[in-house]
Amino acid sequence: MKMIVIADDFTGANDTGVQLAKKGARTDVLLRSDGAISRHADVLVVNTESRALPAEWAAEAVSQALRAWCQSEQTVPIIYKKIDSTFRGNIGAEITAAMQVSGKRLALIAGAIPAAGRITRNGECLVNHVPLLETEFASDPRTPIVSSRIATLIGLQSALPVYECSLEQVRSGALADRLIQIAGKERALIVLDAEQESDLQAIALAAFQLPEVPLLVGAAGLANALPAERYLTPLQQLPVLVIAGSMSEATRRQVEQAQRQGRLDVVDADVECLLSPQADAHSAHIIEAACEILLRQRHCAIRTSRRADDRNNIEALAARYALDREELGARLSQRIGDITLAILERTRTGGLFLTGGDMATAVANALGAEGYRIQREVAPCIPCGTFINSEIDDLPVITKAGGFGSDNTLCDALYFIEEMYRGQ
Repeated sequence: MKMIVIADDFTGANDTGVQLAKKGARTDVLLRSDGAISRHADVLVVNTESRALPAEWAAEAVSQALRAWCQSEQTVPIIYKKIDSTFRGNIGAEITAAMQVSGKRLALIAGAIPAAGRITRNGECLVNHVPLLETEFASDPRTPIVSSRIATLIGLQSALPVYECSLEQVRSGALADRLIQIAGKERALIVLDAEQESDLQAIALAAFQLPEVPLLVGAAGLANALPAERYLTPLQQLPVLVIAGSMSEATRRQVEQAQRQGRLDVVDADVECLLSPQADAHSAHIIEAACEILLRQRHCAIRTSRRADDRNNIEALAARYALDREELGARLSQRIGDITLAILERTRTGGLFLTGGDMATAVANALGAEGYRIQREVAPCIPCGTFINSEIDDLPVITKAGGFGSDNTLCDALYFIEEMYRGQ
């Protein structure tokens, strides 16, 4: 995840999240801070529903939503404190809480949305050129406004120093230098004037020119101005994990064709090892080998059969382990399902290709899927869709019966997923 947005109400979470999603970011909006998170999200938007809470409660809600992300050993994502563009709610308390938890020394506050008539001029918020205090927002029934000056509103709930950056400074071409001057003094909040989209773009650019990315504070306008490369994962680099769990001749030829063309690397799963007392060690080997391939941005196939006579060994294997054919298949499928889940937990993939009905079902079960949503057709009788309510509910999943398709079907499926990402 590249970015976390903390919003104080649900509609605000959505109107800011959509600015990032429309540029291609996988954006999840959570209704509470402990909600389920997709491991494939680029941006996480958390709604604290704290706009009308007492200030100390609002501050704690923000702290709780951020704390886990700022105390992690992993790289802290970009932190965006979403505020109301008319500065209603617990602006000072929530910004201060975000500063304390994140350890940021500087917060840039740009609440303007020029397209909606909300601008900042001389440190004041204007709505359609009318000072905020003279608009209907001043008498909001839940969160009334007492001043048009943003620094005054923040100061009601925060002891941190608040500076103002004029429109002239924003447009000077040296905004980053000015911000560095201020940041060098003490922990500070800076309110920046903005009347046009280009002003917000200048603010966003300067923010990422600083030695440390500051706490970004704004509404949908500043979110829209952020450079997309800062929160987007390059989708074309995501490899596909192929689970070739069928013993059909068609599946073997498809994997071999893709391998010959250099489209993927193969990890062979030894069926007997997966049934033996060495199953855990062999599973770990498969997981490690597949992750190494995927982390090199290469498509990877896990293959359970590489020879035509493999199917002739099933009866002997079943007898050796005192299983019937159905029990043997179920045990093997569950192993492959667990292996698939472990790989997806450790790597970022662009899609799944599942061939063989039992294996596809086992993978769906391992991922906790409740169903499959069909979206497109890759080739006749070969759908592409997503699992419903699973660990990877936004990941493209192609399913194929073992005996279906030509020799080029797997290559075509890999190309299909690659093109689907390029088109986003």
